[in-house]
Amino acid sequence: MAKLSFFIILIFLVVLIFLALLNKGLVELTIWNGMSYQIPVIALILISAATGMLSMFIVVAIRDTRRYINSWQVQRRQKKAAKIQTLYAKGLDAFFAGRHEEAEELFTRVIEDEPDHCDALLRLGDIFFGREEFIRAKDFYLRAGEIRPKNIEILLSLQKVSEALQKWDEAVKYIDQIMEIDGENTKILYRKRDIYERNGEWEEVIDVQQKILKSKLPEDDQKKENRNLLGYKYELGRHLFRTGAADRAVKTLKAVLKADKDFIAAYPALADIYMQEGNTKEAREILLNGYKATSSLVILVRLEEFYIAQGEPGAIIDLYQKSIEQNPRDLKLQLFLAKLYYRLEMIDHAFETMNNIDTSAFDFPHLHTLFGSIYERRSEYEKAIDEFKKALKVEKPLVVPFCCSTCGYTSRDWTGRCPECKSWNTLILDINEVCKAQKRHSSS
Repeated sequence: MAKLSFFIILIFLVVLIFLALLNKGLVELTIWNGMSYQIPVIALILISAATGMLSMFIVVAIRDTRRYINSWQVQRRQKKAAKIQTLYAKGLDAFFAGRHEEAEELFTRVIEDEPDHCDALLRLGDIFFGREEFIRAKDFYLRAGEIRPKNIEILLSLQKVSEALQKWDEAVKYIDQIMEIDGENTKILYRKRDIYERNGEWEEVIDVQQKILKSKLPEDDQKKENRNLLGYKYELGRHLFRTGAADRAVKTLKAVLKADKDFIAAYPALADIYMQEGNTKEAREILLNGYKATSSLVILVRLEEFYIAQGEPGAIIDLYQKSIEQNPRDLKLQLFLAKLYYRLEMIDHAFETMNNIDTSAFDFPHLHTLFGSIYERRSEYEKAIDEFKKALKVEKPLVVPFCCSTCGYTSRDWTGRCPECKSWNTLILDINEVCKAQKRHSSS
């Protein structure tokens, strides 16, 4: 390159000398008004050339200076970005390793160098959320949201911290914003449903549940969510009754039974409404229809309480006897009939009924408790003691607890929905530890 430049300059000088020999005349150069000078032609050429070269030199110098400044700024930004990325990567390593204090320090340094580093703001929010410092966590999430207002991860974080602060309306607002961005996000619909369910807003729950059912769900999930819809309508019916809207409650619960006659919990709920209103006839019909449709011992026990409260023990005895005639191998029915006889002080009938039960095929502590109580009333104390010894695990005689056939939860009181696993119609009478057996069977 240097040789080429030297060669070009040499040629330029040769041409210049040649022109100087040919152009020896003078030319008048006017610089300003009244300021004129006579100079050789070659001098004018030299001045023009020098001016052009100076101009080019200035242009090139400005261009190169600008390039240098830009390059320096780019390198500076790259170094800063590399430093920030290194700090953030170390912060992530510490965060996922559970060293949250170290991670907080590193992410804070990232924010000091780059206040708009959205990911670092999010991770700082997560750190404070894990410490249950929800206000500080929310502050970082909000700052991240100002940078990326339509980022789903940020909106989910804000929804999560709003739930932790029990600001339910605010949590729903963030969920709605996510749905505007991703209308097919079924998981976020589940979150919205859970918030409404937690607060007992059953009409809103049903509205969300219907949207879930319109989503593209696997077949098994579709069946499960259809069952859940009936459960939520059942809960709405109970809520309406508690708030004084008995007519709407009856209509809602009847709609549940129309959709699924095996929804056991709806029968006692309807009967309770009619009983509260003094309509014992309708309450009895509902329970009888429920037992006829489901053959549920739960409903049969409710019928037992109903008839005894109404002073009609003969009706429930008759119902037990007819049920046993139809299902002579159902030893549970015979046990409960014997328990009813004992409750009504009909000791001989209770004893006779118990003797018909084959204890080799049907043996559990409550059976022996009842036998022991009967022997005690018959003054056969040795036999009573023997039976009570077989039933030492029983805390309270003649009380058969309920259990959840799904999760095994046990309770002295029956409810339409298991408090543990939130399933409907799963609480049954725990006879011969039936729930444990079902649980073992399902797990195997």
